[in-house]
Amino acid sequence: MNKIKDKTLLLLSFVGAVAFVFMTLVELKPNRISQGIKYSSLEFFGSLGMVLLVLWGSLILLAFYEKKAKNIIIFILTSLLLLLLFWILQLKTGDYTAGMTSARVSFSSGFYVQIFCMYMLFSTYTQRIKEHKYIKWIGFLSIFTILAYFMFTGTLDDLSLIKEYNIKKMQFTDNMRIHALLTFSSVVTGAIIAIPLGFLAYSKKKLEDKIMVPLSIIETIPSLSLFGILLVPLSGLGKLPFFDAIGVSGIGWAPAYIALTLYTLLPIGRNTLTGFYSVEKNVIEAAKGMGMSKRQILMKIELPLAFPIIFTGIRIAFIQTIGGAVLAGLVGGGGMGTFVFLGLGEASPDLILLGVLPIVFFTVLLDYILRAFEKTVRGVIYD
Repeated sequence: MNKIKDKTLLLLSFVGAVAFVFMTLVELKPNRISQGIKYSSLEFFGSLGMVLLVLWGSLILLAFYEKKAKNIIIFILTSLLLLLLFWILQLKTGDYTAGMTSARVSFSSGFYVQIFCMYMLFSTYTQRIKEHKYIKWIGFLSIFTILAYFMFTGTLDDLSLIKEYNIKKMQFTDNMRIHALLTFSSVVTGAIIAIPLGFLAYSKKKLEDKIMVPLSIIETIPSLSLFGILLVPLSGLGKLPFFDAIGVSGIGWAPAYIALTLYTLLPIGRNTLTGFYSVEKNVIEAAKGMGMSKRQILMKIELPLAFPIIFTGIRIAFIQTIGGAVLAGLVGGGGMGTFVFLGLGEASPDLILLGVLPIVFFTVLLDYILRAFEKTVRGVIYD
């Protein structure tokens, strides 16, 4: 018997195959609220499902072999698996919903487990591709193009998630814009406040605890409690003409914006403090020996060397705030949380997913972009 060469690949591909065979892939519902009929992947896809099962099996077999191009092969097989999953899905969905205008197909646990395994395979093995990197970009472009084609041609319109999107398309666009605006403005405001506070804590050692402890305390306050604390003062401000004109009140965008900004202070402030502490003392002493002033040392030595760590704090704040902005929906602040809480109230999982999935997608995308930028900055500064 061959020895297992890649336990990670074996685990992910085995879990994906088990989800494919034994777990529920979709639920066919006659309408939005009625219970439907549940189907496994093999039941729903029929004979076409064997193609997907063969691909899962091929990934399992690759775990027992160590080949030079194994990472590229895994990437190609996973790409095919994802594309075929959606291609067969859109092909079969129309067959099951034909003649039923209100019928819809909802994803179930088997679908999400398979997608999770594919995502983990992508994130793990694309990083290991050192040669022929153009294959990665061809694969990503193919996946994006084909999935976009399915979306815009209407072949996936019978999926419950797409039906919810089509019904609430205008609301979706508006809330997506509000969510992005809340996230960006909160992090920028937090950076404007927290970076000077972090530097002050670094330059005045006696103030470090007085600055950092309150920021840590703010981070521990539950979101709902913080909204309650802000309710009274913001309601009072809303009675003044200027604040009333810009929409400040105890509910709405104002408490969400202030709360999200407060939650960004600790990661940015702490990383600012850590960044300045990371600058080696002998570098600063050498700069002083060259006759540089304190301002010159700060602007030309300390800040550039501390910036990568400071930016890490900003990246963490962005990722944290994208998720945290969901709670703005609780206080009428808009954002994708509106769909999440509306879905909870109406017992509609697909409406909840309409709010959650874009957040997950943009969190992963933004984290990837910011990490790449952070890596580039570190390379420029330290090389």
